[in-house]
Amino acid sequence: MTGTGLAASSGFGEDRIWEAVLHQRSPVTWRTYETGVGGSVRYPVYGIDAGGLRAQLTESERQAMAEWGLSGDVDLALLIVTIREALRSAGLDPDSAGREGMNLSLVIGHENLGTVFLVDRLLRSGGIVPSGPDEALPSFRHFQDSFFHIQTFPYLFYLARLFGVNGLTYTVNNACASGLYALELGRQLLASGSADAVIVACSDYAHVTEYLWLQDKGALSKKHELRPFDRKRDGSILGDGAGALVLESADRAARRGAGAVCEYAGGSFGQDTWSLTLPDVSRHTYSSVIADAVARWGGAGVDLLVPHGAGSPLWDRYEAAEIRRSFAQLSTATPLVTAFKGYLGHTLGASAMLEMLLMLRCMKEGLVPPTLHYEESGAKIELPVAAAWEKRDIRTAVKAVPAYGGFHAACVFKTIDLKEEYGGKE
Repeated sequence: MTGTGLAASSGFGEDRIWEAVLHQRSPVTWRTYETGVGGSVRYPVYGIDAGGLRAQLTESERQAMAEWGLSGDVDLALLIVTIREALRSAGLDPDSAGREGMNLSLVIGHENLGTVFLVDRLLRSGGIVPSGPDEALPSFRHFQDSFFHIQTFPYLFYLARLFGVNGLTYTVNNACASGLYALELGRQLLASGSADAVIVACSDYAHVTEYLWLQDKGALSKKHELRPFDRKRDGSILGDGAGALVLESADRAARRGAGAVCEYAGGSFGQDTWSLTLPDVSRHTYSSVIADAVARWGGAGVDLLVPHGAGSPLWDRYEAAEIRRSFAQLSTATPLVTAFKGYLGHTLGASAMLEMLLMLRCMKEGLVPPTLHYEESGAKIELPVAAAWEKRDIRTAVKAVPAYGGFHAACVFKTIDLKEEYGGKE
Protein backbone atom coordinates (compact mmCIF):
# COMPACT_ATOMS: atom_id res chain seq x y z
CA MET A 1 0.00 0.00 0.00
CA THR A 2 1.70 3.16 -1.21
CA GLY A 3 -0.84 5.95 -0.69
CA THR A 4 -3.92 6.79 1.37
CA GLY A 5 -6.63 9.44 1.52
CA LEU A 6 -9.23 10.11 4.23
CA ALA A 7 -12.22 12.34 4.86
CA ALA A 8 -14.45 12.33 7.94
CA SER A 9 -16.48 14.62 10.16
CA SER A 10 -13.30 15.79 11.89
CA GLY A 11 -11.74 17.03 8.65
CA PHE A 12 -10.07 16.24 5.36
CA GLY A 13 -6.76 14.41 5.17
CA GLU A 14 -5.18 11.80 7.39
CA ASP A 15 -3.24 14.29 9.53
CA ARG A 16 -6.35 16.33 10.35
CA ILE A 17 -8.36 13.25 11.30
CA TRP A 18 -5.51 11.79 13.37
CA GLU A 19 -5.20 15.10 15.21
CA ALA A 20 -8.90 14.87 16.13
CA VAL A 21 -8.29 11.34 17.45
CA LEU A 22 -5.33 12.58 19.50
CA HIS A 23 -7.52 15.27 21.06
CA GLN A 24 -10.46 12.84 21.36
CA ARG A 25 -12.80 15.13 19.46
CA SER A 26 -16.15 13.57 18.66
CA PRO A 27 -18.02 16.02 16.39
CA VAL A 28 -21.67 14.91 16.57
CA THR A 29 -24.11 17.46 15.13
CA TRP A 30 -27.77 17.45 14.11
CA ARG A 31 -28.81 17.33 10.46
CA THR A 32 -32.21 18.53 9.28
CA TYR A 33 -33.55 17.06 6.07
CA GLU A 34 -36.26 19.11 4.37
CA THR A 35 -38.67 17.46 1.95
CA GLY A 36 -40.65 18.94 -0.93
CA VAL A 37 -43.95 18.71 0.97
CA GLY A 38 -42.98 20.79 3.98
CA GLY A 39 -41.92 17.88 6.17
CA SER A 40 -38.54 17.46 7.79
CA VAL A 41 -36.52 14.92 9.74
CA ARG A 42 -33.83 15.87 12.25
CA TYR A 43 -31.21 13.31 13.19
CA PRO A 44 -27.78 13.14 14.87
CA VAL A 45 -24.76 12.58 12.66
CA TYR A 46 -20.99 12.77 12.59
CA GLY A 47 -21.36 15.07 9.60
CA ILE A 48 -19.10 16.61 6.99
CA ASP A 49 -19.84 20.22 6.11
CA ALA A 50 -21.06 20.33 2.50
CA GLY A 51 -19.42 23.70 1.87
CA GLY A 52 -16.11 22.46 3.23
CA LEU A 53 -16.31 19.39 1.02
CA ARG A 54 -16.99 21.47 -2.07
CA ALA A 55 -13.97 23.64 -1.24
CA GLN A 56 -11.78 20.50 -1.31
CA LEU A 57 -12.65 19.90 -4.98
CA THR A 58 -10.55 21.48 -7.70
CA GLU A 59 -12.25 23.77 -10.19
CA SER A 60 -11.92 21.15 -12.94
CA GLU A 61 -13.51 18.53 -10.64
CA ARG A 62 -16.42 20.85 -9.87
CA GLN A 63 -16.88 21.52 -13.57
CA ALA A 64 -16.83 17.80 -14.34
CA MET A 65 -19.48 17.07 -11.71
CA ALA A 66 -21.66 19.85 -13.14
CA GLU A 67 -21.21 18.45 -16.65
CA TRP A 68 -22.34 15.04 -15.42
CA GLY A 69 -25.37 16.55 -13.64
CA LEU A 70 -24.03 15.39 -10.26
CA SER A 71 -23.01 18.62 -8.54
CA GLY A 72 -25.04 17.69 -5.48
CA ASP A 73 -23.77 14.11 -5.19
CA VAL A 74 -21.88 14.05 -1.88
CA ASP A 75 -20.77 10.42 -2.28
CA LEU A 76 -19.09 11.18 -5.59
CA ALA A 77 -17.40 14.29 -4.19
CA LEU A 78 -16.03 12.28 -1.25
CA LEU A 79 -14.64 9.63 -3.60
CA ILE A 80 -12.98 12.25 -5.79
CA VAL A 81 -11.35 14.07 -2.86
CA THR A 82 -9.96 10.93 -1.21
CA ILE A 83 -8.82 9.25 -4.45
CA ARG A 84 -6.90 12.38 -5.42
CA GLU A 85 -5.25 12.48 -1.98
CA ALA A 86 -4.33 8.78 -2.17
CA LEU A 87 -2.75 9.16 -5.60
CA ARG A 88 -0.70 12.15 -4.49
CA SER A 89 0.31 10.31 -1.33
CA ALA A 90 1.53 7.45 -3.54
CA GLY A 91 3.61 9.85 -5.65
CA LEU A 92 1.30 9.55 -8.68
CA ASP A 93 -0.10 12.47 -10.67
CA PRO A 94 -3.90 12.46 -10.18
CA ASP A 95 -4.38 14.04 -13.61
CA SER A 96 -2.53 11.31 -15.49
CA ALA A 97 -2.15 8.38 -13.11
CA GLY A 98 -3.04 5.75 -15.70
CA ARG A 99 -1.18 7.35 -18.57
CA GLU A 100 2.34 6.93 -17.20
CA GLY A 101 2.98 3.45 -18.56
CA MET A 102 0.89 2.00 -15.72
CA ASN A 103 -2.11 -0.30 -16.00
CA LEU A 104 -4.29 1.32 -13.33
CA SER A 105 -7.46 -0.33 -11.99
CA LEU A 106 -10.24 0.96 -9.75
CA VAL A 107 -12.43 -0.74 -7.16
CA ILE A 108 -15.21 1.21 -5.45
CA GLY A 109 -16.81 -0.10 -2.26
CA HIS A 110 -20.17 1.45 -1.49
CA GLU A 111 -23.54 0.36 -0.12
CA ASN A 112 -25.76 2.46 -2.36
CA LEU A 113 -23.72 4.53 -4.80
CA GLY A 114 -26.04 6.69 -6.90
CA THR A 115 -29.03 6.14 -4.65
CA VAL A 116 -28.79 9.24 -2.48
CA PHE A 117 -28.84 11.57 -5.46
CA LEU A 118 -31.92 9.85 -6.89
CA VAL A 119 -33.68 9.71 -3.52
CA ASP A 120 -33.12 13.41 -2.92
CA ARG A 121 -34.81 14.23 -6.22
CA LEU A 122 -37.77 12.01 -5.34
CA LEU A 123 -38.22 13.20 -1.77
CA ARG A 124 -37.81 16.86 -2.63
CA SER A 125 -40.08 16.74 -5.64
CA GLY A 126 -43.25 17.37 -3.68
CA GLY A 127 -44.10 13.88 -2.47
CA ILE A 128 -44.97 11.61 -5.37
CA VAL A 129 -46.76 8.93 -3.37
CA PRO A 130 -48.46 10.29 -0.22
CA SER A 131 -49.20 7.48 2.21
CA GLY A 132 -50.60 9.19 5.28
CA PRO A 133 -50.75 12.55 7.06
CA ASP A 134 -48.23 11.46 9.72
CA GLU A 135 -45.50 10.49 7.28
CA ALA A 136 -42.61 12.96 7.22
CA LEU A 137 -41.25 11.34 4.04
CA PRO A 138 -44.23 9.87 2.15
CA SER A 139 -42.26 8.85 -0.94
CA PHE A 140 -39.64 6.96 1.03
CA ARG A 141 -42.05 4.47 2.58
CA HIS A 142 -43.36 3.49 -0.84
CA PHE A 143 -39.95 3.10 -2.51
CA GLN A 144 -37.75 2.02 0.41
CA ASP A 145 -37.14 -1.52 -0.84
CA SER A 146 -36.11 -0.37 -4.32
CA PHE A 147 -34.03 2.65 -3.34
CA PHE A 148 -31.04 0.36 -2.72
CA HIS A 149 -30.99 -1.34 -6.11
CA ILE A 150 -29.50 1.27 -8.43
CA GLN A 151 -27.03 0.61 -11.25
CA THR A 152 -23.65 2.20 -10.47
CA PHE A 153 -21.57 1.75 -13.63
CA PRO A 154 -21.66 5.49 -14.56
CA TYR A 155 -19.59 6.28 -11.46
CA LEU A 156 -16.85 3.91 -12.61
CA PHE A 157 -16.84 5.69 -15.95
CA TYR A 158 -16.71 9.18 -14.44
CA LEU A 159 -13.94 8.38 -11.94
CA ALA A 160 -11.92 6.45 -14.51
CA ARG A 161 -12.14 9.41 -16.86
CA LEU A 162 -11.20 11.88 -14.14
CA PHE A 163 -8.12 10.00 -12.87
CA GLY A 164 -6.86 8.27 -15.99
CA VAL A 165 -7.88 4.76 -14.98
CA ASN A 166 -7.31 2.46 -17.96
CA GLY A 167 -7.65 -1.03 -16.50
CA LEU A 168 -10.30 -3.20 -14.88
CA THR A 169 -12.94 -1.38 -12.81
CA TYR A 170 -15.44 -2.75 -10.30
CA THR A 171 -18.05 -1.64 -7.79
CA VAL A 172 -18.63 -3.93 -4.80
CA ASN A 173 -21.33 -3.80 -2.14
CA ASN A 174 -20.80 -6.00 0.88
CA ALA A 175 -22.51 -3.75 3.42
CA CYS A 176 -20.18 -2.64 6.23
CA ALA A 177 -17.52 -5.09 5.02
CA SER A 178 -17.30 -3.39 1.60
CA GLY A 179 -13.90 -1.84 2.29
CA LEU A 180 -12.24 -5.18 3.08
CA TYR A 181 -13.90 -6.99 0.19
CA ALA A 182 -12.81 -4.19 -2.17
CA LEU A 183 -9.27 -4.36 -0.80
CA GLU A 184 -9.09 -8.11 -1.38
CA LEU A 185 -10.36 -7.70 -4.94
CA GLY A 186 -7.61 -5.15 -5.51
CA ARG A 187 -5.02 -7.60 -4.17
CA GLN A 188 -6.28 -10.31 -6.50
CA LEU A 189 -6.01 -7.96 -9.50
CA LEU A 190 -2.35 -7.40 -8.64
CA ALA A 191 -1.64 -11.07 -7.92
CA SER A 192 -3.13 -12.15 -11.26
CA GLY A 193 -1.08 -9.61 -13.18
CA SER A 194 -4.24 -7.84 -14.33
CA ALA A 195 -3.08 -4.47 -12.96
CA ASP A 196 0.11 -2.63 -12.05
CA ALA A 197 -1.67 -0.56 -9.42
CA VAL A 198 -5.20 -0.46 -8.00
CA ILE A 199 -7.13 2.42 -6.49
CA VAL A 200 -9.53 1.16 -3.81
CA ALA A 201 -12.02 3.74 -2.52
CA CYS A 202 -15.11 3.74 -0.30
CA SER A 203 -17.47 6.51 0.77
CA ASP A 204 -20.76 7.04 2.56
CA TYR A 205 -22.95 10.06 3.22
CA ALA A 206 -25.29 9.64 6.19
CA HIS A 207 -28.54 10.19 4.32
CA VAL A 208 -31.95 10.46 5.95
CA THR A 209 -33.13 7.24 4.27
CA GLU A 210 -30.27 5.31 5.87
CA TYR A 211 -31.18 6.86 9.21
CA LEU A 212 -34.88 5.91 8.90
CA TRP A 213 -34.14 2.39 7.67
CA LEU A 214 -31.67 1.65 10.49
CA GLN A 215 -33.89 3.34 13.07
CA ASP A 216 -36.68 1.00 12.00
CA LYS A 217 -34.28 -1.94 12.59
CA GLY A 218 -33.50 -0.66 16.11
CA ALA A 219 -29.83 -0.21 15.23
CA LEU A 220 -29.45 3.46 16.26
CA SER A 221 -28.82 4.91 19.69
CA LYS A 222 -31.82 6.50 21.39
CA LYS A 223 -29.42 8.24 23.79
CA HIS A 224 -27.46 9.66 20.84
CA GLU A 225 -24.25 8.13 22.21
CA LEU A 226 -21.99 5.68 20.39
CA ARG A 227 -20.26 3.53 23.02
CA PRO A 228 -18.56 0.44 21.50
CA PHE A 229 -18.50 -2.56 23.90
CA ASP A 230 -19.51 -0.34 26.82
CA ARG A 231 -22.08 -1.42 29.41
CA LYS A 232 -24.33 1.56 28.50
CA ARG A 233 -24.24 1.05 24.72
CA ASP A 234 -27.60 1.17 22.94
CA GLY A 235 -26.80 1.57 19.24
CA SER A 236 -24.95 3.55 16.61
CA ILE A 237 -24.91 7.09 15.23
CA LEU A 238 -24.35 7.53 11.50
CA GLY A 239 -21.37 9.37 10.06
CA ASP A 240 -20.11 10.81 6.78
CA GLY A 241 -16.76 9.61 5.55
CA ALA A 242 -14.54 8.24 2.81
CA GLY A 243 -11.22 6.49 2.45
CA ALA A 244 -9.02 5.57 -0.49
CA LEU A 245 -5.73 3.78 -0.99
CA VAL A 246 -3.32 2.77 -3.73
CA LEU A 247 -2.15 -0.84 -3.93
CA GLU A 248 0.99 -1.90 -5.78
CA SER A 249 3.25 -4.91 -5.64
CA ALA A 250 6.17 -4.28 -3.30
CA ASP A 251 8.81 -4.78 -6.00
CA ARG A 252 7.12 -2.35 -8.40
CA ALA A 253 6.71 0.25 -5.64
CA ALA A 254 10.38 -0.13 -4.73
CA ARG A 255 11.48 0.23 -8.36
CA ARG A 256 9.74 3.58 -8.72
CA GLY A 257 10.98 4.76 -5.32
CA ALA A 258 7.58 4.83 -3.64
CA GLY A 259 7.27 4.72 0.13
CA ALA A 260 5.28 1.95 1.78
CA VAL A 261 2.39 2.61 4.14
CA CYS A 262 2.20 -1.07 5.02
CA GLU A 263 1.85 -4.55 3.56
CA TYR A 264 -1.59 -6.07 3.12
CA ALA A 265 -0.67 -9.65 3.94
CA GLY A 266 -4.04 -11.24 3.16
CA GLY A 267 -7.60 -11.73 4.31
CA SER A 268 -10.19 -14.37 5.04
CA PHE A 269 -13.87 -14.05 4.13
CA GLY A 270 -17.04 -15.99 4.91
CA GLN A 271 -20.74 -15.82 4.07
CA ASP A 272 -23.71 -16.40 6.37
CA THR A 273 -27.16 -16.82 4.82
CA TRP A 274 -29.29 -17.17 7.94
CA SER A 275 -30.59 -13.60 8.15
CA LEU A 276 -30.05 -10.35 6.26
CA THR A 277 -29.62 -8.27 9.43
CA LEU A 278 -28.68 -10.75 12.18
CA PRO A 279 -25.68 -13.06 12.63
CA ASP A 280 -25.98 -16.84 12.77
CA VAL A 281 -24.52 -17.42 16.23
CA SER A 282 -24.40 -21.18 15.71
CA ARG A 283 -22.10 -21.23 12.66
CA HIS A 284 -19.28 -19.11 14.10
CA THR A 285 -18.41 -17.71 10.68
CA TYR A 286 -16.82 -14.61 12.17
CA SER A 287 -14.48 -16.46 14.52
CA SER A 288 -13.56 -18.78 11.65
CA VAL A 289 -12.46 -15.98 9.32
CA ILE A 290 -10.46 -14.25 12.08
CA ALA A 291 -8.73 -17.48 13.11
CA ASP A 292 -8.00 -18.40 9.50
CA ALA A 293 -6.56 -14.96 8.65
CA VAL A 294 -4.35 -14.90 11.75
CA ALA A 295 -3.18 -18.49 11.27
CA ARG A 296 -2.21 -17.85 7.65
CA TRP A 297 -0.70 -14.37 7.92
CA GLY A 298 -0.36 -13.48 11.60
CA GLY A 299 3.21 -14.74 11.84
CA ALA A 300 4.64 -14.16 15.32
CA GLY A 301 1.34 -12.81 16.60
CA VAL A 302 -1.14 -9.97 16.37
CA ASP A 303 -0.39 -6.71 18.18
CA LEU A 304 -3.69 -4.92 17.56
CA LEU A 305 -7.21 -5.80 16.44
CA VAL A 306 -9.74 -3.21 15.26
CA PRO A 307 -13.25 -4.73 15.26
CA HIS A 308 -16.52 -3.34 13.92
CA GLY A 309 -17.61 -2.09 17.35
CA ALA A 310 -20.95 -0.66 16.24
CA GLY A 311 -22.21 0.03 19.77
CA SER A 312 -25.14 -2.35 19.30
CA PRO A 313 -26.10 -4.40 22.38
CA LEU A 314 -26.52 -7.56 20.32
CA TRP A 315 -23.81 -7.16 17.66
CA ASP A 316 -21.10 -6.05 20.11
CA ARG A 317 -21.81 -9.05 22.32
CA TYR A 318 -21.75 -11.40 19.32
CA GLU A 319 -18.57 -9.83 18.00
CA ALA A 320 -16.80 -10.03 21.36
CA ALA A 321 -17.71 -13.70 21.79
CA GLU A 322 -16.46 -14.54 18.30
CA ILE A 323 -13.19 -12.65 18.78
CA ARG A 324 -12.54 -14.53 22.04
CA ARG A 325 -13.40 -17.82 20.34
CA SER A 326 -11.06 -17.19 17.41
CA PHE A 327 -7.98 -16.64 19.56
CA ALA A 328 -8.92 -19.51 21.85
CA GLN A 329 -8.88 -21.74 18.76
CA LEU A 330 -5.38 -20.43 18.04
CA SER A 331 -4.32 -21.06 21.66
CA THR A 332 -3.10 -17.50 22.00
CA ALA A 333 -4.15 -14.45 24.00
CA THR A 334 -6.61 -12.01 22.48
CA PRO A 335 -4.66 -8.94 21.31
CA LEU A 336 -5.36 -5.38 22.35
CA VAL A 337 -8.63 -4.13 20.87
CA THR A 338 -9.62 -0.58 19.99
CA ALA A 339 -12.69 0.65 18.09
CA PHE A 340 -12.99 3.89 16.13
CA LYS A 341 -16.71 4.56 15.70
CA GLY A 342 -16.78 6.88 18.71
CA TYR A 343 -14.51 9.19 16.69
CA LEU A 344 -16.07 8.75 13.24
CA GLY A 345 -19.64 7.58 13.66
CA HIS A 346 -20.91 4.54 11.79
CA THR A 347 -19.98 5.25 8.18
CA LEU A 348 -21.63 2.05 6.88
CA GLY A 349 -20.08 1.05 3.51
CA ALA A 350 -17.02 3.22 4.20
CA SER A 351 -16.50 2.08 7.80
CA ALA A 352 -14.12 -0.84 7.24
CA MET A 353 -11.91 1.26 4.96
CA LEU A 354 -11.81 4.31 7.24
CA GLU A 355 -11.14 2.30 10.37
CA MET A 356 -8.49 0.22 8.63
CA LEU A 357 -6.67 3.37 7.48
CA LEU A 358 -6.73 4.78 11.01
CA MET A 359 -5.40 1.45 12.27
CA LEU A 360 -2.48 1.81 9.87
CA ARG A 361 -1.78 5.25 11.35
CA CYS A 362 -1.64 3.57 14.76
CA MET A 363 0.98 1.19 13.35
CA LYS A 364 2.99 4.12 11.99
CA GLU A 365 2.85 6.08 15.26
CA GLY A 366 3.24 3.09 17.57
CA LEU A 367 0.28 4.44 19.48
CA VAL A 368 -3.16 2.98 20.21
CA PRO A 369 -5.96 5.43 21.07
CA PRO A 370 -8.63 4.53 23.60
CA THR A 371 -12.03 3.35 22.44
CA LEU A 372 -13.86 6.66 22.76
CA HIS A 373 -16.82 6.62 25.19
CA TYR A 374 -15.83 3.20 26.51
CA GLU A 375 -15.96 3.37 30.32
CA GLU A 376 -17.07 0.00 31.66
CA SER A 377 -17.18 -3.34 29.88
CA GLY A 378 -20.58 -4.63 28.96
CA ALA A 379 -21.75 -7.99 30.24
CA LYS A 380 -19.98 -10.93 28.57
CA ILE A 381 -17.74 -8.68 26.48
CA GLU A 382 -14.49 -9.75 28.19
CA LEU A 383 -12.15 -8.16 25.66
CA PRO A 384 -8.90 -6.24 26.31
CA VAL A 385 -10.47 -3.00 25.06
CA ALA A 386 -8.14 0.00 25.11
CA ALA A 387 -9.56 2.45 27.63
CA ALA A 388 -6.48 4.70 27.68
CA TRP A 389 -3.63 5.60 25.35
CA GLU A 390 -1.12 2.80 24.87
CA LYS A 391 2.34 3.16 23.34
CA ARG A 392 3.47 -0.07 21.68
CA ASP A 393 5.28 -1.49 18.71
CA ILE A 394 2.63 -2.69 16.26
CA ARG A 395 4.11 -4.98 13.63
CA THR A 396 0.95 -6.91 12.77
CA ALA A 397 -2.63 -5.67 12.98
CA VAL A 398 -6.03 -7.06 12.03
CA LYS A 399 -9.14 -5.24 10.86
CA ALA A 400 -12.24 -7.40 11.17
CA VAL A 401 -15.97 -6.89 10.57
CA PRO A 402 -19.21 -8.90 10.72
CA ALA A 403 -21.74 -7.14 8.48
CA TYR A 404 -25.36 -7.17 7.43
CA GLY A 405 -25.92 -9.57 4.56
CA GLY A 406 -23.84 -12.22 6.33
CA PHE A 407 -20.56 -10.76 5.08
CA HIS A 408 -17.70 -11.56 7.45
CA ALA A 409 -14.11 -10.49 6.86
CA ALA A 410 -10.74 -10.26 8.60
CA CYS A 411 -7.63 -8.74 7.00
CA VAL A 412 -4.03 -8.80 8.23
CA PHE A 413 -1.58 -5.91 7.79
CA LYS A 414 2.14 -5.75 8.48
CA THR A 415 4.77 -3.05 8.65
CA ILE A 416 7.16 -3.20 5.72
CA ASP A 417 10.53 -1.71 4.79
CA LEU A 418 10.86 -1.62 1.02
CA LYS A 419 14.51 -0.62 1.21
CA GLU A 420 15.36 -3.58 3.41
CA GLU A 421 13.30 -6.16 1.53
CA TYR A 422 13.63 -5.06 -2.11
CA GLY A 423 16.57 -2.70 -2.24
CA GLY A 424 14.44 0.31 -3.12
CA LYS A 425 14.02 3.64 -1.42
CA GLU A 426 12.13 3.84 1.85
